[in-house]
Amino acid sequence: MSSNVERKKIVSVGDEETSLGFKLAGIAEAYTVEPENAGRILKKLAEQPDLAILIVTEDVAKANITIIAKIRQQTYPVIVEVPGKKAKYEEEEDRVQELIRMALGIDID
Repeated sequence: MSSNVERKKIVSVGDEETSLGFKLAGIAEAYTVEPENAGRILKKLAEQPDLAILIVTEDVAKANITIIAKIRQQTYPVIVEVPGKKAKYEEEEDRVQELIRMALGIDID
């Protein structure tokens, strides 16, 4: 296997509704987990050489602040925090699209 692995994978970690939404949007790996139990999954995902974007709900990010901070020290994966099922979705879509554009170099609609 080449050491220059292409980072194309997008994964989400969050509540059931958010995970379902990302699965319906075409993201194959969407983990449904309680925020306080997400640490192990986040650490494991951060080690994957093909992971470009790790989408987490705000609740998961808040409950795992130290782990998220360590992951953010790396170039990849890019962490995108999105509101969970209880939050309002206003300008979050624009922020997510911009981060995906930065990480992958492509626009999505």
